[in-house]
Amino acid sequence: MPSSRFWQAFPVSYRSREVAMIAEWISAGESGTVVGLPGTGRATLLEFLCLRPDALQTYLAPYARPVVLIPVDLNNLPDSRLDTLYRVILRSFYEIRGRFDEAVAQTVVELFSRYESARDPVLHQGALRQVLLLFEMQEQRVVLVINRFDRFCRMATPQMISTLRGMRDSFKDTLAFLMGMRHGAGYLMSRSSIGPLRGILDTYVCRIGPLDEADALHMMASEMRYLSPPAPTSDLDRLYFLTGGYPSLIRVTCHWWMDAGERKVEDWTAALMARPNIQHRLSELWYGLTQAEQQALSELQMLQAHLAAAKTNSSRRQKAFAELADRHAEALHSLESKGVCRLTEGGWQIVGSLVAAYVALMAGRSRGQVWLNQRTREIYQGSKRVENLQPLEYDVLRFLIGQPHTRHTHTDIIEAVWAEDILEKEGVSTEALYQVIRGIRKKIEPNPAEPCYVINWRGQREGGYQFFPEGRPRE
Repeated sequence: MPSSRFWQAFPVSYRSREVAMIAEWISAGESGTVVGLPGTGRATLLEFLCLRPDALQTYLAPYARPVVLIPVDLNNLPDSRLDTLYRVILRSFYEIRGRFDEAVAQTVVELFSRYESARDPVLHQGALRQVLLLFEMQEQRVVLVINRFDRFCRMATPQMISTLRGMRDSFKDTLAFLMGMRHGAGYLMSRSSIGPLRGILDTYVCRIGPLDEADALHMMASEMRYLSPPAPTSDLDRLYFLTGGYPSLIRVTCHWWMDAGERKVEDWTAALMARPNIQHRLSELWYGLTQAEQQALSELQMLQAHLAAAKTNSSRRQKAFAELADRHAEALHSLESKGVCRLTEGGWQIVGSLVAAYVALMAGRSRGQVWLNQRTREIYQGSKRVENLQPLEYDVLRFLIGQPHTRHTHTDIIEAVWAEDILEKEGVSTEALYQVIRGIRKKIEPNPAEPCYVINWRGQREGGYQFFPEGRPRE
């Protein structure tokens, strides 16, 4: 973790919009999630909140209780036992005990030392409740900050999920959660059901995108702090335009710029696109999008390139962007919420010329939304009709299109699709359904071995499938 001097260099106004939103939740005693694609600086924002209480205090309501944020790392648990979960949370209090008053700090040290080696979850639970009771008596609010909560959910047991919810319910006026995730709660795929936490995860959501210009310039100054003389303002502006404000891109482009040989290159975009570290960060961003978002972004990039080359007049530009918006309204607004593109007076624009260049490189690789033409009863993927579907494949896919995002057991699908006389006389095996799903995947999945439309659901003993018509993003 960077030193305290590193965090103190951040301006109080860092990520002001996001911090103000989160402070409003905390003031009201609510939990929430911070959702951001790879490279947007989600982890940095959460660490900033934990390590710069003075910045958070600026935005807390006057009536808000004193608050302490506790960073909790649940992504490296050695096992799925409840005593391990409690011990890791208790250790998180122990590690920042210096921020508590003397009485609370002493109690935390005593409890952690006493039960550090114990394996009875009741003992750890009791110790953690004792700590929370101390904060409750002092009328302080505790916020457990858990980044990559989506990763934790992959290995979490139902008991772990229920335990977190139970803690919250037992200390409603004292305890809250702040979860960091790459995608919204609807894309959480874990062995356990997140049902007990669903209301916490999808009610208060802060989506973060690229840095604004002021924060981006601060980051550039930090990356180039040992440079003398400082970088010219014109070059910093050019770097901001290139990166679009994405922190992961800012870091590598600044180090590229500081290489004296590279600075003399005329075409900065082409030079940067040739670098593996740039390509890696752009690919993480790209594959964090749904197939529908990728297709909308590809069409937007092609339209921007065409309009720039043709020097189209204003009215034609507006018409072209309106037609694009009609075709991809939902995807474009989702991309806007993620900070990947924005609506300007001149129409929709991709954020960052490096992102636009990578989108051009990936043109034609996305499949788009799977949908049913209600008039012709034909199934499309993007603007292309899905060809050569067998009758059962068509029926199963049509059923899934009509019930998107819902988790269906094998029995649910079989009973909904197969003819009743077949069900009564012969029955339908799970293997028969699997073969139909396999055929569907061959026709709609970019990579059938790693499906993003029809996903296996192993949340119950019987198993089943979940359909994402937009093509679920990569985790």
